Amino acid sequence: MSQAEPIIVEVPASELPESILARFRERPAGTTRFTVTVAPAMSREEKLEALRRDIDRGLDDLDGGRVVDGETVFSELKTRFPAA
Repeated sequence: MSQAEPIIVEVPASELPESILARFRERPAGTTRFTVTVAPAMSREEKLEALRRDIDRGLDDLDGGRVVDGETVFSELKTRFPAA
């Protein structure tokens, strides 16, 4: 099965199904807003296969020299997001 892109929506608690509301220790007020992500469920085998594909893609990047060392990455992050 081809994985569809996840759908992300914001909804009030009053629109959440009971199966989700039942998981809260205390029921949220109906006007409380939640961000909900809807994506196709994956079996354990599908998750493992997706992980293997991601690892293979990363190894291909390593073999192709498409990498940046950690020191450079953190230096660029510090420059882009200086401490407040």
